Amino acid sequence: MILKVENISFSYPSKKQVFNQISFQLLPGEIISIIGPSGTGKSTLLKCLAGQLSLDEGEVYIEGDKLIDPKELLKPGHPEIALVNQLFELDDYFTAYENISNHLHHLPQEEREKFTQELLEVFELKEVADLKSKNISGGEKQRLSMACALAKEPRCLLLDEPFVHFDVHLHKKIGAYLRKLVEIRKMGVILVTHNGEESLSWSDRILLMREGKITNTYTPHQAYFKPKNLFEGRFFGELNSIYIEGNQVLFRPISFSETPNDNFSRKVEVDFVDSYFRGVFYANYFKIRKGKEIVLYSKNELSNTKVIYV
Repeated sequence: MILKVENISFSYPSKKQVFNQISFQLLPGEIISIIGPSGTGKSTLLKCLAGQLSLDEGEVYIEGDKLIDPKELLKPGHPEIALVNQLFELDDYFTAYENISNHLHHLPQEEREKFTQELLEVFELKEVADLKSKNISGGEKQRLSMACALAKEPRCLLLDEPFVHFDVHLHKKIGAYLRKLVEIRKMGVILVTHNGEESLSWSDRILLMREGKITNTYTPHQAYFKPKNLFEGRFFGELNSIYIEGNQVLFRPISFSETPNDNFSRKVEVDFVDSYFRGVFYANYFKIRKGKEIVLYSKNELSNTKVIYV
């Protein structure tokens, strides 16, 4: 086990409680995503896990060792835990190359150079390698910050909204590289994001956080197809909610059939409203009883559809 979190709580000096009685474990080679609305305490939780803020109660253990209260340290934090957030903790007067390389003094010179060049390539920073970090863009600083965190070779990597400045190409490239490193090094990763769809392709487990508490734990498949409620399900994409015989039925826009079968047997009458082309599919919007709207995905427009089965 890399990280063990036992009943931790945190409040600001104003006595406003941010989160309460949170517990979970992070295993070697595992990626956990923490999802929830803005203001629920996700970023503050990461700072506490990184040993940067003092807890009100509870304990955090890194590979069996209790995390020391930051008040007892000259420099808060733990050498085996790296936090990447929007603060970009870089040395402004070192180049991008030097910011990475300076974390690799534990390696022989040849390996140090090879790993530095690898990180510059993966994070697409070669063109700014010789620029001081204060002179590169915000997106480049974010990528450099993550590259530096990986250069430290931490046992636990904490990522706070790490992809907000990434395009689709970079997201896929860096995501695949990080997943590979996680498997090779058997390190643990915790990703905080408000974008649940992003977490589906990343995570081994997903924790839902609301009003300072972990409310549910899912696998990616469960989060998408079997959310416990509408509020949580909508973090992972469009979700329909209808009532059949007084019971709420939640289903994704792909989870329906135009003919009854063993998987889809509950009949729903629909009135076509409009259809929008989204590249690989059409999003078809319908009205059902009492004017409620649902959306169904398909390869073609469903303008002639009058009945579906869910």
